[in-house]
Amino acid sequence: MRSVERILRILRSFTQRTPQRSLTEVAEAAGLDLGTTRRMLLALGEEGLVAHDAATRLYRLDLGLLELAGAVTEGGDLRSLAQPVVDAIARETGSTTFFGIHRQGEALCLNRADGNAVVLLRWWTLGGRMPLHCGAAPKTLLAFMPEAEAARVLARRLAPLTPRSETDPESLRKELQRIRRQGHALAVDDVVLGVTSLAVPVLARGGHCLGALAITGLTAQLDAEARRRHLEVLHAQAERLAGAA
Repeated sequence: MRSVERILRILRSFTQRTPQRSLTEVAEAAGLDLGTTRRMLLALGEEGLVAHDAATRLYRLDLGLLELAGAVTEGGDLRSLAQPVVDAIARETGSTTFFGIHRQGEALCLNRADGNAVVLLRWWTLGGRMPLHCGAAPKTLLAFMPEAEAARVLARRLAPLTPRSETDPESLRKELQRIRRQGHALAVDDVVLGVTSLAVPVLARGGHCLGALAITGLTAQLDAEARRRHLEVLHAQAERLAGAA
């Protein structure tokens, strides 16, 4: 079990924002010594899960992980139910669309679809994780999770992603109250400067939050009128997904 935990910590040290790391960086992120990290990276490389660039001396995740991901069954699970909903939102709004869920203290991108906008945004890739205090979808998940869980998140050190990221716990509590009250979240420039996101919760019977549907686009494109139109689409599709789940 100890080896499995170490391997998982190494694999999870690679993120959307840090897709390549040096040996030292992997070791620091995984909380391991250099020798153990090197041995495990070599073993993961032999299995095709990690690649090493001899020129840059950097490690990255390799295609073997995609082969494993392809074995994940969809069946009637939430991911398969959400994909046509996400596709419909992308078509109707023209925006990059996501469905995210809360997973182990972070927001996990379960589904995404690109719209027809001239500029397509590539952040928060499928399977990517985001901190819960930045971005419309993560904040929606945080706002609608049980109060005790949200308190634990706000008690952690909250690192900013941009100068516009809110990291003050009290300010975030007030924002989460506003999100619950109005039923949607708006995030401007707090994940990527110049980018705005809009999200709504998908609520099951009893108020349990299954996840968050979100769109994102250039801030200049998502003005007040566009947000109003897109919110109608998001709410309608959230009801559709909640009814199917």
